[in-house]
Amino acid sequence: NRLMNEIILELYKQNYAISNLAPFSESFYRRYGYENAIYEKMYELNPTYLRFFKPVKEGKIVRGKWKDSDLKEAVIKLYQDKLNQNNQRNTVDREDWWWDRLDTYYPGRFICVYFDKNNQPAGYMFYRIRDREFRVEELYYKTPQAAKALLSIIASHSSSDLKYYVKMPESSLLGEFFPEQEGLKVQILPYMMTRIINVEQVLEALHLINTGKIKIEITDDEIVAENNGTWEIDQINKETKVRKTEKDPDYNGSITNWTKVLLGHLTLKQAVRLGFIKEHHPVDNDFIKGEVSFYDYF
Repeated sequence: NRLMNEIILELYKQNYAISNLAPFSESFYRRYGYENAIYEKMYELNPTYLRFFKPVKEGKIVRGKWKDSDLKEAVIKLYQDKLNQNNQRNTVDREDWWWDRLDTYYPGRFICVYFDKNNQPAGYMFYRIRDREFRVEELYYKTPQAAKALLSIIASHSSSDLKYYVKMPESSLLGEFFPEQEGLKVQILPYMMTRIINVEQVLEALHLINTGKIKIEITDDEIVAENNGTWEIDQINKETKVRKTEKDPDYNGSITNWTKVLLGHLTLKQAVRLGFIKEHHPVDNDFIKGEVSFYDYF
């Protein structure tokens, strides 16, 4: 208990905005202000239904390992281009050493990169085949053609002796490419918990859907007392201004419940309907949070 408190306070002193962790027990870490905020979508594919995905006729797919410099360069470019769109949340800005660490942490991984007709990378996939399981551990595509091309690689390994799993972002629509979706089993799974370390920093990093003000009260942060209180968020054009206020809040809730809204997948209206957030004065607004497109374990 004391150690966790000291860690969180030290993170606050060092000006960190959030902390993520993979919990051994959600209820245990919730006592320290952590809450589920990062989810993934897991597809289990029936191999019979992979027959719909044929080898590509346009562009090409190159397979290899991380040591292949051309593939490495293509993957990093695709990843960084997505990151630079500035619509990501809880996504690691992977440096070279982190990419190399991933290759060490997940031994035996193969890479597939789809290059379009102009020889530009448009999608990639990391996968491993172990213990009679074909597991896609990361798949990203910029175009429908890239998605179908990568699915055709999975289809080329089709076997009744294997089970097929594809890990994707929670918002993934990969299943829409399957003409027969009854061959899919889809699960939404919690991946990591998040702790808001500095509320002010988090609010300043977010944008509101509509121009205007909204006042939210945050309660029950028993470790970082500075986070508690009523915060006024004022958005003028694309600039967000945040300050503490003594005015009555429009909404209030605990630090963990606000994490579901500010950094998780609940909208403000959903959180109110579910009873996580209490509404005092309805405001026609909500937070733009970005999306989780990639996952890192640490």
